[in-house]
Amino acid sequence: MLSQWIYHISGNALFDGRLFRSGAAAGMAIILVMALMPKYIRYLQSLDATSDFDKGKDKKSPPIMGGLLLVIVTVFTALIFCKMNSYVISTLTILIAYAGVGALDDIAKIRNKRLVAQGKLSAKDYQDKADGISSSLRLFLYFLFSILVAIFAYKFIPELKGHLTIPFIKPTVWHPYLPNWAFVAFMSFIITASANGTNFTDGLDSLVSVPIMTCMVFVGLVAYFSGNFIFSQYLHIPFLPGADELFPLAAAILGSLLAYLWFNSPPAEIYMGDAGAVGFGGAIGIMFILVRAELFLLIVGLVIIAEAGSVALQILWFKASGGKRIFLCAPLHHHYQMKWKDRFASKPLLNSKIAWRMHLVSLFALIAGLVAFFTGH
Repeated sequence: MLSQWIYHISGNALFDGRLFRSGAAAGMAIILVMALMPKYIRYLQSLDATSDFDKGKDKKSPPIMGGLLLVIVTVFTALIFCKMNSYVISTLTILIAYAGVGALDDIAKIRNKRLVAQGKLSAKDYQDKADGISSSLRLFLYFLFSILVAIFAYKFIPELKGHLTIPFIKPTVWHPYLPNWAFVAFMSFIITASANGTNFTDGLDSLVSVPIMTCMVFVGLVAYFSGNFIFSQYLHIPFLPGADELFPLAAAILGSLLAYLWFNSPPAEIYMGDAGAVGFGGAIGIMFILVRAELFLLIVGLVIIAEAGSVALQILWFKASGGKRIFLCAPLHHHYQMKWKDRFASKPLLNSKIAWRMHLVSLFALIAGLVAFFTGH
């Protein structure tokens, strides 16, 4: 780790300080994304790396896979400013593995679109293959990676003992315990569900970025205070030695997403794609688990949960009712696109209204989650 090397060479404790390393991680991530993204966009455009069909010669669809650069920047920054412990290793493993699965999905989408352009695949078949690689293969890989990391984390992080912290209920009142096999399965489910939910949310310009950032603010603060014995005792929250190393990592993710908004704000110049949405979604899930706030994801990640929940409810109700629907379309942002389509003069205005209202919900959910966590122990 570069900052540790500088600290040992210079003897200046500033370079070992967690607040300094977190600020530096966020700053470096912002600078790298701002510097590299324009060239990266041009490179993807040269490859015609899009999953949508162009609407005309002058209307080229923005490329996908923008999230892959964000993941690379995050990992690079974390290797410089984070101390590698079980918390950081678990999170980075999920981030890289899930981003890899998402990248395969993105590449499959791009390939299928090219096959349509070459006349080797019909537009209908392309829509049937719009998810890229098969959903069964994706889920298999998600669960495979998450179970392996969950076993590693359970074995090497003593604070993961299988106890669950329930929002709005003090641990002294109810602190349910899951045996090791059940807790590992629970961890795997949370990571996979979070990744899927974040992927569903990536449907409008900037829509997925803000929920990821608010989740990083929450988990970063919880990790910082939980990893400090004095702060944890003062706030009556569990003391988690080493968890505070997730603070610089959360800062790196936050910085990369802030810079990404410069290019993804409406009208978007690039889309995150599955590589970023799935990767960061998986990272959200594991980080909430590691700071023992897994069920607080239901509050802080309200937009992500609502998007994923709308898809699950739509499918279940459609099958159970013989073809009836709860929502006009799923995920949830598509429902509002259809419901409010006559209220706005253009589709971009409609999409911006939906995105900004969901951004506000994410901010409100962050405040509610912080209050619930720090007052509920």
